[in-house]
Formats: sequence, C-alpha cells, structure tokens
Amino acid sequence: MHNTGPIQRRNTRGLPMIPIKGYATFDPLKHCIVGSSFKTEWFRDLDIYKNDRIMDPLKRIAEETEEDYQTLEKILIDAGVKTYRPRLDITKVKSLKNISEPLACPRDYFATVGETFYAISNVMSQELKHIIRDIDKKNLYFGKQYVDKQYYEPVSTAQICRVGKDIWWDIPKDLPSEMSDTLIDRWKLEGFRVHTSNRYYHTDSCFCVVKPGCIVSLYDVQDYAKEFPGWDVLYLPEQSWSKVDPFLQMKDKVGGRWWLKGEEHNDQLIEFVNTWLKDWVGYVEETVFDVNMLSIDQNTIICNNYNKDVFAHFKRHKVEPIIFNFRHRYFWDGGVHCITQDLYREGTQEDYFG
Repeated sequence: MHNTGPIQRRNTRGLPMIPIKGYATFDPLKHCIVGSSFKTEWFRDLDIYKNDRIMDPLKRIAEETEEDYQTLEKILIDAGVKTYRPRLDITKVKSLKNISEPLACPRDYFATVGETFYAISNVMSQELKHIIRDIDKKNLYFGKQYVDKQYYEPVSTAQICRVGKDIWWDIPKDLPSEMSDTLIDRWKLEGFRVHTSNRYYHTDSCFCVVKPGCIVSLYDVQDYAKEFPGWDVLYLPEQSWSKVDPFLQMKDKVGGRWWLKGEEHNDQLIEFVNTWLKDWVGYVEETVFDVNMLSIDQNTIICNNYNKDVFAHFKRHKVEPIIFNFRHRYFWDGGVHCITQDLYREGTQEDYFG
C-alpha cells in the first residue's frame, strides 16, 4: 500500500525531510529541483576574461539562464510546488580547469522511481549535497559510477518514462549488464513492469506521456499500438528544424552539440566552448523538437513554445499549457523537463494497462 501524501519526517535541524515518490510523469508535482548555471567570474583566471568577443556571449548565457530558472521557479511555486536549487561550492577552486560542469540539467543525472531517489556518487551529487542530506536514507540509492575505471552514464529519468506500474527504460550505451540487471530486478520486486530498449538517446527528448491516453511523439520512437494500445498519439514531423536554421550553419563546427543564436560565425567563442565547456553542453539535435515538457498534473503542462497542432491535442484532452521560453535550451541541450528533476509526485503505482 503506497501513501498518496508525504510523511513529514524531520532532519537533525528539526525541519521536514524531503519526501520522495514518483510513479507517473503526470501525477501532481509537489517537490522539484530546478537547475543552476555558471557564473562568469569562474573564468577570471583565463586569458579570455578580457576578450569581449567571448565573454559577452558567455555573460548573456549565464544571466539569461538564471533569469529563466527563476521564471520557472515562480511558475512552479505558484502551482504549489516546492523548489530546490543545486549549489556548486567554488570557494576552494582556483581555476576553471577544476570546476565540474554546473548542474544545468539535473534530469540527466538523477531519477525518482517509485519511492527511491537514484543518485550516482560523483561530483554532480556534491551539488545536491544540501538536498540529499534532507532525504531519508531509506529513500536513497547510490549506485556505482565507475566499474574497472570505466565511466558509465547515471540512471536518469531523461531515459526512464514512468507510467504507474510500467517503466520504459532506454538503457545507457555500454552500461554493464550486471548494473542494469540489478536495477531491473529491483524494480520488478517493487511491482513494476520494465520495458527496455537500446536506442541510446534521452527518451524525454523524443516523446512525452502527457496524461493517461495522451502522448506527443516524434515518428518511430515507440510501437505505440502495442505498448500504449488505444492511446491518442500526436506525431510531430520534422517541422521545427526550420526554427533553428542558423544552427545548421555552425553544426559541423560544434559537432551538433550546442547552439547560441547570433554567434553562428563567432569562431573564437566556438573554439572556447568546444575546448573548455565541451562537457557542459549536450547533443542539441536530440531536442530540436519541442516534446521536452514538464507536467505539473494531468491537466497542466509546461512547454517551450506554441504549436498549433500540439495545443489542439492538449485541448482535446483538457490539458492547459503554460509556455515557458528557456532561451538557451540549444546551448544547454535541455528543455523544461531536462532542467528539472521531480522529487515527489502524488499518486500511486496504478495499472494503466491492466
């Protein structure tokens, strides 16, 4: 039997512990992490700090990204969601060379599945140390990031779609079978039906389960007739490439990894980002379609922009969209789903296909 409301345990400071639960992407969201960006002063010891050709765009990215995070926080808070922000302590850091990438897209590194928060013991977890300390240990799972000195991608809800008793997991490339088998066995013992695939991309950039019976998807992502029988699926053709035509001008220079509007021919900036920040940016071609959305509940969803077909689809299913423009999503390779990580959603492990 699973509780629908959080049990308010308290930490050593007498404050309520952060509850953990997530059975479906569309259940009412109550606790959520919102990402964090970088600060331009991190570059102060580099020669480029006085190079306006590089620093002006970086300053714009940093300031506007933080503005957008705060806008998203307000949307969530107004909807009754408690938000949390990562913190990167750089007080002892002397150079950018020693700074890990900021946790701009927490969805890519963590997962809430059932009543467990999955965190890999690496630098990213350090940015959430002040949050993790307030999560009951029985709700935490720390996996191994390194096996035989080989790095593997963490378990994340960028690759896991939760729909009650059913989990769709695109297993990260080269993840050792003993690691994936351990998690699959664990989830099965918890009552989940686990569906796996090996497409090696973030599924939240390719399809979104908006609510029971309603999906927005790219072509050829899932066999929906088999896996979601009778559900209404809206397919989006490759129309949104036209929205990022300038990206194609710099695609080869950046390997398809990131894009900053207006800087398509700024070779100094491109060289700097590719040299210093290559681990900070993702793979933008995954998210050229705006299906990377965040449900607040079954009737409210946050999306990146307006789309006539998508909004008509929402209306048929009585879903109210909230437009949130993450201005540098093509730099960070993250839509609204990527730049958040839900910690607690109301709801239970329902069977939507039984």
